[in-house]
Amino acid sequence: MPPRIPVRSSWAARSAVQPINAYSSPLCIRAFSSTPTPLALGPESPNYVEVPKPLQPTWPLEPDLKGHLPVPRDVFKTRSKLSKESPKFVARTTKEPAKVKVPGPYSKDGDYRLYKQRLADARRKAFREGVQELHERKVTIEEQHLEKVQKAGAEKRALAMAPPREVDVLTQTSIDQNIRLFLENKLPRTPRRVIVQARRKGFARRMASQDAVRRSHLHDLYTNAREFIVSEAQLDEAIEKAFGTVEKPVRWNNQGSIHPSATGMSPWDGPLPDGISDKMRKLKGGEGVGLAKERVRQVAEVLTGGKI
Repeated sequence: MPPRIPVRSSWAARSAVQPINAYSSPLCIRAFSSTPTPLALGPESPNYVEVPKPLQPTWPLEPDLKGHLPVPRDVFKTRSKLSKESPKFVARTTKEPAKVKVPGPYSKDGDYRLYKQRLADARRKAFREGVQELHERKVTIEEQHLEKVQKAGAEKRALAMAPPREVDVLTQTSIDQNIRLFLENKLPRTPRRVIVQARRKGFARRMASQDAVRRSHLHDLYTNAREFIVSEAQLDEAIEKAFGTVEKPVRWNNQGSIHPSATGMSPWDGPLPDGISDKMRKLKGGEGVGLAKERVRQVAEVLTGGKI
C-alpha cells in the first residue's frame, strides 16, 4: 500500500510543520536535516503549484442577464362587475355538478368515469386555492411596495427638513444675513399695493427728470437761435472771423496757437484744397499708384532711419 500524502494547507507556514507523533497518527515524518522539508504533493493536487493569493479575496461577479422579463399579466383584471377573488365569482367559475352520476357495478368504463370525476374535483379545488393564494400574494406585494415607497418618502422628507449639522454650521463661509434670508426664502413679503405705488412714483420721477432735460434743451435752442447761420452772408462773415481775409489772414505759430504777428502758415496761402471730385479724378487717372509709392517710401524712411 503506497504511503499517504497529507494535503498542504495554504495557511500553515513551512517552518511550522512539526513531526507527527507515532502514537497519534500512523504516518510519521522524520526530518533528516535541519532545513524544514515541505510536504510532498502529487501533480494531481490543486496545491502542487503555489499561486499567490491577494490579502483581500475577490468575489465572483454576478453574470449579466441578457434580455428582459415580460411584464406580468394582471390575472385579477376582468370585465365583469364581480372581482375574481370574490366567493361569488369563484362559485360561478367552478360550479358543482347538479347531479353526480355514479357508474353502476357492471359499467365497463366505471373506473374511467370515476377518475374523471376525481380529476374535475381536483381542478375545482386547485382553482379555488390558487385564486386565493394569488390574491393574498398580490395584496402582500402591493403592501410591501407601498410601505417601501412611504419609507423612502419619509426618509427624504426627514433629510430635507433636518437641521444643519454642527460641523456644517461651524465650517460654512460667512454670508450676509439678508442674502441668507433670500436664499432661504424668508424675506418679509411686501404687499403688492405698496410695490405698485413705489413703481408708479419711480416712473413719475423718471418722466419728470426727462421732461426737465427736454425743457432745458428747448430753452437753449430758443436763446441761441439768433446766432444761427441762415444765409451766405452770415457764412462768409463767420469764415472771415475764424480764418481772416486774404489781406489779413489768421496765422498759427509752431505751437498751434493763433497770434496776429505770427509768421506761420495761413489757410489762404497756396492753392485751394482738392475737393472730393478732384480726389476721385486723381485716383481714376492713376495718381493713386504714385500716392501709394510715396507712402511706402515714407514708411521705409521711418523704419530704416535713412533718406531715400
